[in-house]
Amino acid sequence: MRVLRAVDELDSKAALSDLLRHSSITGGADVLSVARRQVGAGQVASCWALELVVDGLDSPVEVVVKMPSSDPVSLATARAQHLYEREVRFYELIAPNVVIRTPACFASAFDEATGGFLLVLESLLPAATCDQLDGLALELATIAVTELAGLHAPLWGVPSPPGLAFVDDVADSLRPLYQEVLPALFVGFLDRYGDQVATPTRAVVEWLMPRLGAYLAGRGGPPTVIHGDFRTDNLIFGGRCGEVPMATVDWQTVAHGSGALDVAYLLTTSLEPEVRRAHELELLDVYLDRLGTLGVTGYDRRALFDDYAWHAFQGIVMLVCASMLVVRTERGDAMFLTMIERSAAAVQDLDARSRLAS
Repeated sequence: MRVLRAVDELDSKAALSDLLRHSSITGGADVLSVARRQVGAGQVASCWALELVVDGLDSPVEVVVKMPSSDPVSLATARAQHLYEREVRFYELIAPNVVIRTPACFASAFDEATGGFLLVLESLLPAATCDQLDGLALELATIAVTELAGLHAPLWGVPSPPGLAFVDDVADSLRPLYQEVLPALFVGFLDRYGDQVATPTRAVVEWLMPRLGAYLAGRGGPPTVIHGDFRTDNLIFGGRCGEVPMATVDWQTVAHGSGALDVAYLLTTSLEPEVRRAHELELLDVYLDRLGTLGVTGYDRRALFDDYAWHAFQGIVMLVCASMLVVRTERGDAMFLTMIERSAAAVQDLDARSRLAS
C-alpha cells in the first residue's frame, strides 16, 4: 500500500479511493469528496479527522488518519526510535491478539526506506473531554487499569510479542546511547526549566541522574507487551457519545517489558497525588484481579506492588527526555512539568529510591 507523504494528499479523492479500495469503509466504492480537520495534541505525529462522502452510502463516514510529524526534531526522534513502525506493527499484528479496546484499523502502511507511515483508524468522536493536566478521576482510572490488564494478560510471559521482535533489538541497540545522552538531557531539562521545577522534584531528578544506568538495566519479572506511554492524553473516554467507555490510542511506544511499568506510569503521571495516595492499592487490586480473570497466575499483590514502586521513576525518565526531544509548545511544557512533578511525588511516597539503590 502506498504511503501518502504529504498532508495535502489527503484532499485527493483518487488517492483516498485507492487507499481504501479494499477496506470495509468503502466496499470498493469511490470517495466522492473529503473534508479534513486537524485533531489531537500529539507532538510526534500528525492526526487528521476526515469526513468522507462515499459513492453509494447515504451518510458521510468519518475516519482518523495518522501521518508523520512535519517538525524535523519530532520526525528525527520518531525515526531513531522506530516509533512509526511500532505503531503500524501494533495495529497489524498485536491488536487482534489482545483484549484492550483500540480504534479499528482500516488501512496501514510503513515505508522502511523513508520511515514514513500511514494509519486510517476508526473515529470515536465525539468523546468526553479529559485533559492530562486535570488529573484522572478515580472512576476513569478504574476503567483504565481494567483495560490495561486486557493488553497485558494475553501475551503474559511470552518471550517476544508476535511481529515485534525488532522492538527488543532496537531497545538493546539504543541502550548504550541512552546511557550516554540521558544525563545530558537531564541537565538540559533542569537548565531550560529552571525555577519552574519545584525543589522536591529537582531533588529527585538530580538523585536519579547518576543512577540512570541502573534503572535502564531493568528489573526483570514477567514480560508482556506494554503500551509505554499509557496516560490520560492517550485514552479516549466516552467515545461516540458514550458508546465506547474507553479506547487506547498512540501505540508508537509499544514495547516488551514489565506490565507494572504501564500501571505505574498511568497512576503516577495521570492522577493527582492525593487521589493516587488514597486509591492506588485499590487500583492495583483491580488490575491484578482482571489479570487473574484473564488467566495470569503466579503474580501476587506483593510482586505487583514491588514492581509498581520500582517503576515510579518511569514518568521522570520518559518525560524529561520527551520534553527535550519533541517540538516545544506551551501546553507541552505545562504537561511535562506537571507529570514529572506528580512522578517525583510518587517516588517519595513509595520510597522508590531505596528500591533502585538496593
